[in-house]
Formats: sequence, structure tokens, C-alpha cells
Amino acid sequence: MKRSWPVPALVVFSVLSGSSSICQTERASLTSAADSLPPPAVNEASNYLPDLPDAPPAIQEVMQNAQQSYVDGSNLLKSGESAKARVAFNRAVDVLLDSGFDLTSTPVLQGFFRDLLRQIQQDEARYLQAEEIVEEKHEEAVVDELDRLDLIPISIDPVLSDVVEADLANTQYDIPIVLNEAVLKSLNYWLGKGRKYFTDGLVRSGRYREMITETLKAESIPLDIMYLAQVESLFKTDAVSRARARGIWQFGRGTAIRYGLKVNRYIDERSDPEKSTRAAARYLSDLYAMFKDWNLVLAAYNWGEGKVQRLIDRSGRNDFWDLLELKRNFPKETKNHVPLIMASIILARNPEKYGLPKELDRPLVFDRVSVSKPTDLRAAAKLMGLTTAQLKELNPALRGQITPPGYPDFELRVPAGTSPETIGKLAALPAAKVPAQPDYGARYRVRPGDTMNKIASRLGVTVAALQSANNIQPSSLKAGTWLTIPSVKTGAATSKARTSGAKTSATSARSAAPRSPSVKRSKPPQRGSGSATKAAISSRSPGTQTRRPLPGLQGKSAGKGPPKEVASR
Repeated sequence: MKRSWPVPALVVFSVLSGSSSICQTERASLTSAADSLPPPAVNEASNYLPDLPDAPPAIQEVMQNAQQSYVDGSNLLKSGESAKARVAFNRAVDVLLDSGFDLTSTPVLQGFFRDLLRQIQQDEARYLQAEEIVEEKHEEAVVDELDRLDLIPISIDPVLSDVVEADLANTQYDIPIVLNEAVLKSLNYWLGKGRKYFTDGLVRSGRYREMITETLKAESIPLDIMYLAQVESLFKTDAVSRARARGIWQFGRGTAIRYGLKVNRYIDERSDPEKSTRAAARYLSDLYAMFKDWNLVLAAYNWGEGKVQRLIDRSGRNDFWDLLELKRNFPKETKNHVPLIMASIILARNPEKYGLPKELDRPLVFDRVSVSKPTDLRAAAKLMGLTTAQLKELNPALRGQITPPGYPDFELRVPAGTSPETIGKLAALPAAKVPAQPDYGARYRVRPGDTMNKIASRLGVTVAALQSANNIQPSSLKAGTWLTIPSVKTGAATSKARTSGAKTSATSARSAAPRSPSVKRSKPPQRGSGSATKAAISSRSPGTQTRRPLPGLQGKSAGKGPPKEVASR
């Protein structure tokens, strides 16, 4: 049962009293790293302390110890030791929370705590690279492994074939299930070499099955289509493919944005199970309105509806299995995709018949709290007696250490049963300092794999301007070196001068039209990308052909689909 708690606009700021059990956190993993931090000179911290001669000595000592840990972290951050710096920053916060003083009734400590959080956030914004601020972990999407799968050498078990034929005859499916050579080989793969993959995804699906079922019903999508997610991601919210598709439904960035998901440096809702499922249901509904065939819908989700539509137009055929007979048809990964989903549906509907577990993970249970301002996740986690990692596991769409700014209706997931008192304390936390956008007009540190073209495209300047500003040739570019980034106006002027072969005067340089730094947007050709139009939206290269499927035995099917055509979104 999920509940929404409104956060009161005005509550008394109360972080934690010394006797509160909430402030107990798991520090075992930090102990060895914290012990390895070098102790700087004690008097260095005093430069940052407020001048409060009337404060009791015990409070002054707490503030000095906290500030000393902050200075440790700040120095480490400046020297590039970001992991150790975070340990020191966490230690600084712990000194206050574990001091035994009630911050509510100690205004000096309350104000000091606010300032300390702001100092930490400012340092992280100033000294961390943008990619370091975004601390997200991900796993390789199983779809990449399945794309490489070669079904041709897999043998067909005749015993399995008999079992499946009987299963199809006695099971009512939501979409037509065809049993042919490709599907049988897919079944053999899932029950053999791929059994661990399949079992892992099947058990994990229990966390989301109820939610996915409700969402698909709302869009009149056949419920068996949920096992598309088994092949795409094994129901992992943090799955990321080589094509940078993400989440349970493996949305590309462009498609995600078109279907209403937020994707930025603070939040990526492709990893939000509920929001991404709603977006996927709408996208699938649009694809069905376009193709009127679920096999073609699944093929288009993988390859792109534009390419599938062109193949249909070129051949005059509109059946997936008939299209496979063409000499030039689908790429290898799409040939695998549809039969693997068919096999997944067969196994997931009757897992006990195939020696697979029936007991699945329990549905996730949590409460929601409206958060109207960017909030530091580390401070929020401590209030609830969680580690930051545990809080982020409840909120897999969050990419960094704060809730997203400019998102006044953002709902933070918190453990079920979180008390109103704790929620009030959460609301009273000071607004987190939003890290500044990287100042690309100053310097840029070359990363491994960077080229002049990549850097120039990323920063919105020309290669010529970049070379001119740094007196460097592309061949001498090395990871770790710092480049001076010319302004966009300078880059435009330099490019114009190089093109014309003439000297650019001050007047012509000023008249050159300045442009904003360009953002290289993902083209629709990502996995499952684009709205359901006939424009090509995928760039998967054709692969090798598979053998022609055998004439199929069709299971009993309700053939359920959207009752009416859905307009393209």
C-alpha cells in the first residue's frame, strides 16, 4: 500500500536529538577509509569557524571537530581524492548528529549545520567534474548479450517440443504464440545456457508485476507483453545498453523525453519503474495502432518502426514470420528478439512445468513524500536511519546526491511507515546548494578516449578554435591534460576566418553571429526510440540471417489488443 504524505510548509527545524535512534547509521564500510585520511594541522579549521566566544566550550569543540573534518574533505577534494573526500564530509556531518546536543534547541549548532552542508555542496560543485557529481551505477543490459546470441547452432530437444505443444494447447495467451524453430531454440537457450538470466529476471519481475499489470490494462495492452521487459533488461531499473538505452523498458533518451520522462543531470526517469512503464505502455499502444500486429510491434520496438514500415512497404508483406523469408529482412538482434519474447511468455506463464521458480520477489512497498526543494540525500537518509545507497535504491531515478531542482512536485520514496515526525524533519532540512553547471569557458580536462572532434562537439566550439586557443595538434592530445576552452563567439570567428582564408578584423569578428553552445541530441535511432510515426528512428546495422522458421503450431489466443486506433504521440 503506497501512501502520499503532504509535507507541511512550515515545521520546526529538528534534525536529531542525541538520544534519537534514527541517527544510528552503518559506518562499518567507511571506517577503514576514514582511518586512512591524513590529519591536517588542527589550526587550519579555525579559519572557517564562526567567532562565537560566548558559546559553551563543549559546543565550540563539536563545531571545531566537524569543521576539521570538513577541511580534511575539502583539501582531499582539491587534490583529486574525491572518494576519501566524501568520507571526510560524511564524518563532519556525523560529528554534529552524534554530538548529544539537540540541534532544535541549540540555534548555534542549527545554523552551523546549515552552513556546513552548504560548504560541502559548494565544494563538490566547484571541484568535481560534472560526471563525478552524478554518481550513478548501472549494469549491462541483458539485451546486449541476447543481441550477440546465435540461435542457429542451438539444437532442439524433441521432448521439450512435445511438452510445449501440450502447453500451448491448454493455455490461453493474450497474444498469438507461434511455435516454430526459432521459438523452440529460444526455449532451449533460456532453459540451458541462459537459465540463470531467465530465473534472475523472472524472480525480480515480482517486484513490479502488479504495477505493470495495472498500467498495461489501462492502455488495453495484452498482459503477456510485460515479458518484453524480460528480454530487454531482466526487469532491472539500472540496466544500460551499449546504445545508452536505460531502465526496465530500455528507452532511448529521445523517446523517453517524447513520452514525458525527465532526463537530465539530476534525474533520469527511464529508471523510474512506474513512470517508465506508463511511457512504455503508451509507446506500445501507438505501435499497435500503426502495425495492428503484436509481432511487428515487438520487432519495431527493437529495430525502430520506421525501418519496419519501410520493409513492409518494400516487400508488400505484413507478417513478421513471412518477412523473415526475405533475403534482406531484419537484423540479427531483431530476429532473436521476437522469438525470445515468445519463449519468455511460454515459460513465465507456466514456470513450474519447466523447473523454474514460482516464488517471486514481493512487490515493493514504500511511502511517498512531496519534496518541493532540492534536498541533500545524505542528510535525508540519516534522518530515516538509512544509508544514502538504501535511499537511492528506493529512488533509482535519482542520479546524484540531491533531489532534482526545479521539480516542485517531486515525490521522494521513503520506507513504508515513516513517521510524520521524521517527515516533518525532512521538510525542515535546508535547501541543497545546486551544483553550478561546468564552466566550459574556462578549462576542460581531457578524458580517455577524447578526440578534438568529440571535445569541440561537446562544448559547442570549433576544432579550429580549440587548436588555436591551445596551440595543440590533434595527435598530441593526451588524457589528463587541461585545455583552455575558447568562448563560442571566438570559436565562430576563428572558424569563419579559417574558411575564408582571410584575416578577421575586429569589426568582422564582432559581427560574426554568436551561437549558443550546441547540445548534441540523441537521434531517434535508439532502442525503442521515437513516437509511432513512419520516420526511421533506429540505426541498428543489419546482421546475419537466421534459418527460416518451420511452419508453426499456433496456441490458443485471445488476440487481445487496443480496441481502437491510438493517435501517434
